[in-house]
Amino acid sequence: MSGSGKLVSLLGILAAFSGNCADAPVIPMTVCEILSQLPLYDGKPVAVVGRYSFREKGRWLSEQACASTPPSDPTLWLVEDTSDGPHPPGNFALDAMVLDRKLAEVRKRTSLGKFRFGSSDYDRWALVFGRVESRRGDAAKIAPADLVFRGDGVVVFLNP
Repeated sequence: MSGSGKLVSLLGILAAFSGNCADAPVIPMTVCEILSQLPLYDGKPVAVVGRYSFREKGRWLSEQACASTPPSDPTLWLVEDTSDGPHPPGNFALDAMVLDRKLAEVRKRTSLGKFRFGSSDYDRWALVFGRVESRRGDAAKIAPADLVFRGDGVVVFLNP
C-alpha cells in the first residue's frame, strides 16, 4: 500500500470512530497557514499538521520554511491543558485528501531530525487539534503562538 493509501486508511479508521458525520469534515491547516494569518486564528480551535518535536524543554509543531515568508519563526508551542483545552467536534472527521496534500507540502519544506542517540520519536509528522493563542513579550521570541490541546488523545501521529 502506498504512503498516501496508508494515510487515507488511518483517516478512515478515525472517521469510523466519529459515527455519522452531520458536520463537514475538519479542514487541517499547516503551521505556516496559521501563522501567516495569526490574528484570524487567535483563540480559535483548529487541526494543525506539521513536524511534531519533543525535547527536554517542551513540545511544538513547526515547519522549517514556508511557501511565503511568515512574520516570525514557523512554530506553534504545544501546551497541554486537560481541563480547559478544546474538545474536538462531536463528529470529528478530517478531510483526508486535504490532509494528505498538506502533509506532502510540509514534507517538501521540512525534514525530520536525525539523532545519533535516543528515539526517533523526537521528531514525527503529526496532526494536533487545539486552540491557537498568540504569545506576547519574551515568550513570543520562542514561538509566536501556543496550540493549547486537551491531551494526547487529540495528537495523531502520521506515517506517510
